[in-house]
Amino acid sequence: MDFLENLEYRDPLFGIVVFIFCIGIISLFAYYWNYLISKKRQDSLNKFIGSFDYIGFDKEVQEFLALSPNPASSLLFMAKMYQKSANYEKAIRLYVTLLDSIKNPVDKVPILESLGIVYEKAGFPLRAKEIYLEILHYFPRNPLVLKALIRTYEKLSLFKDALNALDCLEEMQGSTGLYRCYLKTKILISSQQKGEETTKKLLVFLQKEPLLARLILNYFKDFYPTLFWECLGVIPKEILLELQDILWNLNNEAIPENLAKELQNMQTNPQSKILKDIFEAKGILPLSFSQKVTFELETICLLRTHKSFQGDLGFNYQCESCKATTPLSAEHCPHCEELLTLKTRVFLKEKQDEARYSFL
Repeated sequence: MDFLENLEYRDPLFGIVVFIFCIGIISLFAYYWNYLISKKRQDSLNKFIGSFDYIGFDKEVQEFLALSPNPASSLLFMAKMYQKSANYEKAIRLYVTLLDSIKNPVDKVPILESLGIVYEKAGFPLRAKEIYLEILHYFPRNPLVLKALIRTYEKLSLFKDALNALDCLEEMQGSTGLYRCYLKTKILISSQQKGEETTKKLLVFLQKEPLLARLILNYFKDFYPTLFWECLGVIPKEILLELQDILWNLNNEAIPENLAKELQNMQTNPQSKILKDIFEAKGILPLSFSQKVTFELETICLLRTHKSFQGDLGFNYQCESCKATTPLSAEHCPHCEELLTLKTRVFLKEKQDEARYSFL
């Protein structure tokens, strides 16, 4: 008691004790606060995961869960195999089974990512969007989920939302200039406002990013045909050769007569040479003895001189990133989802003159 009576409140030792006590109180409060936030996050994530219970589990999967001590790795492998073989219903059931069997909510996040991808591929973008948004609500710095969310917004034609999500991705990774121009182009094309202001902005994007030529020129072909032909005369010849499929599949009536006459009488630049060779191969212009720009066009023109065989051009598209081939042109590679990486591949085939009727 004598020690306490002699201890003044200004004693440095007393101040240190009070300081340590305050730090302890603050630490306990911070720990409790983080615990509450973590518990709330886990409860919310578990509640969201519980919304998938309506799908139900297969009887075989339930038996496997009862017999196997650690079924997660095996079920994950089977789900991946079903996903690759496009059996999306089975893959979804297995992913939901995994979500139910894993207790730690943090470990469920990769499963939710895979589940969102399956829903996206199966044609349920709204369901995929819900999953991606739920993941990003608790783990916002996830670039893979952000990219998947942007793709989902594109499939839903929510290009402005995709552009907003791209801002977050740019802060983490950068180098999103091409993607940004692409989304702004899609916003302009999908808008109901069509006029001079829209075409001016699209021409700026075309000049800035030549890889957008197919998207922009297809739009010009449908709504501004005069501007379409003007752009073909000034774009780089490498880009024009990438658009051979568009020019080859055009109806002859869509080609301006004055353009055909000008090409027949003169050629002033490589673009005019390419257009002239394509029109000669299509039979719109008479054949000339000049060398054609590609082997395929040269062969088609040679076959035109023989009546026994008639040639035609076929097209497929190869991704520069994953080297996969697809028969249809797309802005995203259907295999690796990379943007504007498909390159046109031209091949020769026999021309089919008979009429074809669909049984659908």
